[in-house]
Formats: sequence, C-alpha cells, structure tokens
Amino acid sequence: MLTKEDIYKKAFEAKRNALKDKVTRREMMLAAAYNACPKLKDIDRRLSSLGATLAINAISGQDVSELKKQSEALSNEKKVLLCKYGAEDIKYDCPVCMDTGYVNGKICDCVKHLASSFVAEELSEEMPLESSRFDNFDLKYYPDKDTADGNPRRRMTAILKVCREYALKFKPKDYGNLLFMGNSGLGKTHLTLAVVSAVIEKGYIPVYGAAENLFTQIEKEKFSGENKGAYEAMIKSDLLVIDDLGAEMATSFTKSALYNLINSRLLSGRPTVINTNLTMKEIESRYTARISSRLIGNYDAYKFIGPDVRQQKAVEKIGK
Repeated sequence: MLTKEDIYKKAFEAKRNALKDKVTRREMMLAAAYNACPKLKDIDRRLSSLGATLAINAISGQDVSELKKQSEALSNEKKVLLCKYGAEDIKYDCPVCMDTGYVNGKICDCVKHLASSFVAEELSEEMPLESSRFDNFDLKYYPDKDTADGNPRRRMTAILKVCREYALKFKPKDYGNLLFMGNSGLGKTHLTLAVVSAVIEKGYIPVYGAAENLFTQIEKEKFSGENKGAYEAMIKSDLLVIDDLGAEMATSFTKSALYNLINSRLLSGRPTVINTNLTMKEIESRYTARISSRLIGNYDAYKFIGPDVRQQKAVEKIGK
C-alpha cells in the first residue's frame, strides 16, 4: 500500500518526466529549425543588437518606441518561422504552474489531481469504482411502504442525500465520520465507493479496503516487515474507509488494530467511514465497549433497510 507521501512523489516524478520530455523535444525541434532556416540566426543577431541599443537609449532618456516596434516585429517573425518548422513554444499540461508542480511555493492542484488519479487506478483494480456512483444508485429496489424498520424508500433517499452532501463538502481535517449498518446487499459498499470517487475527484487521497484486508496488511507489516507504510497510510490518509467490518477473524490483534485506527484518527481529526453488517450491540460484544463507545459518540450512524438489492438484480438477470 502506497503512503500519501509515496503517491505525491509518484505524481511529482510523472510531472518532472513529462516536462523533461517536452523540453527535450523543443530543443531538438529548435536545433532542426535553426539548421533549416538560417534567417533565424540573423533575427537573433538583430534582436540582440536592438536590445543593446534600446537599453542605452532608455538610460539616456531617448525615445525608444520605434526600437520597441522593430523588436516586436522581429520577435513575431521569429515566432512564425519557429511554428513553421514545428518548434513552437512548449504547450504545458498545466499553464498555472507550467508543469513544475508548484505555484508560489505551494503544491499545484494539477499534482493533487494526478496523485488522486493514481489512487483511483489502484482502487479500480480491486473495486468497481466506475459502476458505484451516486447517479446509478437506483432507489427503485427499496419499497415505498412502511415496515417494522421504517419506510425503505424514504430511509434510503435520506441516506443517499447524506452521502452526496458528505462528499460535496468533504475536507480532510475535522470532518464528520460515518457508520453504515445493515444487512448485506443493501448498498452500503455502493454508496461508500461513490463517496470515495467524489473525494478522489476533489484531489484528496483516501485509503479504502475490506476490514480483513486492512488488518492483514497491518499484521504483515508488524510481524514480517511486508507492506511497509501500510499502517501509516491508513492513519494519515485524507479519508479512511473500512468496509465490511465484522467479516474478519476477531482476534486480539484485530481488536487492537481497529481501536488504534479509530482512536488515532479521532485524535488527529481525520474522517473515517465504516461499513458493517453488525448491530451496535454486536460490535460491543465482538470488539469492546471502548470501540463501540467511540463509534456511538463520534460517528453519524445510518441503518440501511429494505430487501436484498443484490438478489433482486440477480433475479432480473435470470428473467432476461
């Protein structure tokens, strides 16, 4: 698992390599243009001479307007010739930072979005990011009728709105935490991935994984030295998403790892989203009261209700 720092290093390296390629190509095209068009060297000599004369006259207080016009005309002529021979100015991917990655000493947004794209590529290899969006979360699978748990359509409409607003207003510091609860097949993972996609599009770096996979990576890092930086990536990510909490083996190590993740991120003000099929009582029984207490006190909990959407879609496919 790449840390946030690793991802940014990768983004900056990609920017540097792309800029280096552009500069190298421009230099080659310039050399070819000057070789094919001797007039370019003549223009350079005239521009140099005009520049010196212009500076001297300006210092002595003479009118330099005519010299400026001549210099501008020569510069335009040079530009036309360079374009003719394919040696036009470099076209930067980002005109704001001119592909340096920095603007006034700060990281340019283009680097943030490039880093986010690397995260999206990595996640897309494991999870269906593209197919799990807000706009294809279909409420038709949730009946609009009252049940013992409530009205599924109204409940899921409200939760969808919460997720949209969460993603829209997301910021990586001192932002809210979400806890999605409910049976399998009700759309918890779908909406969580939709949030993750939106967060990535805003240029932030999330870490997403099934609880079993995340805890395994932490365990391997701790005991065998594998996945170096995995725990740090989870702790420092702009958003941590723990999917399917409760499906992993409940050991003393996983309980400790879960507590440390939740507690560390709460202390640092970093947001976390957790999905689980467990009830709060089951969470307390399975993990500890310390964990359930932090979830109750610091997470906005939402219970997903309704019939299994996955099963409904499977039946539709069979019918087709």
